[in-house]
Amino acid sequence: MQSDIELLIQQLQDTSLSGLVSDKTITSDTHLQHGTAHPISPMKNSSPLACTIQPKTSNEVLLLTLLHESEAANITLKRRVIELQAANVLNEMYCNMLRGQLAKQEEKGRKGKGKGKLMGDGLPRLLSSDEFYEKVVVCEEAQKKAVAEKKLKKAEREQRAEALVTWKKLEEKRKIDNKARRAEYHAAMQWWREVKAVAKAEKRKFNEEQPRLGKLPQAIPRPTIDVQEEDDEGDDSGEEEIVVNEDEDSSEDERDV
Repeated sequence: MQSDIELLIQQLQDTSLSGLVSDKTITSDTHLQHGTAHPISPMKNSSPLACTIQPKTSNEVLLLTLLHESEAANITLKRRVIELQAANVLNEMYCNMLRGQLAKQEEKGRKGKGKGKLMGDGLPRLLSSDEFYEKVVVCEEAQKKAVAEKKLKKAEREQRAEALVTWKKLEEKRKIDNKARRAEYHAAMQWWREVKAVAKAEKRKFNEEQPRLGKLPQAIPRPTIDVQEEDDEGDDSGEEEIVVNEDEDSSEDERDV
């Protein structure tokens, strides 16, 4: 039994399925060749002439029976071929999907590999060798660069948070000032209408100029700072997202003017 399995493995190594029995690790570059799909002719019923034959001898009965059995066997084999070819097509689609997933996994592994490690193969190294010393220098420079970039990004996040807080305070002050000006304007308009109505009732000339609200300060543009966050940091700056409806003041101005 063991010899039969070894013989089968040896035979598979000479075919397109050698990747399944190879000692090498299967990667996304491993390509399994699937059998090419061939066109299959449609299944045909028995010839009408064969159905009309009336056997007269025992040999003719035997031959006619064998003909029907042969046609039935051919139909069964053709159906099996169709099933196998359909399964082969589905297997090829599934393997292509797995290769794509494996490629993504390998890429993810390459990105996270070697962080903080000089040698990743576990083999011993001579610490005084020039090659190892150069790797130490390169590793230290990379670590210092990563720390500096992290500090820079943290400072940029803090700067953005401070800018957002300042912008929020200015926006709140602008809204309060605009609200006070509108209230003052409405009060002045109310007084003007009352005085105008009294002058009209007394039939005297009314020369008071109508109050004008004027143009109010528009919304202050929100500060934008382009900061590229690193996925592996997982830091949450907790910055408050502030959404200002810049059309609010303009619409109110149109109603008041």
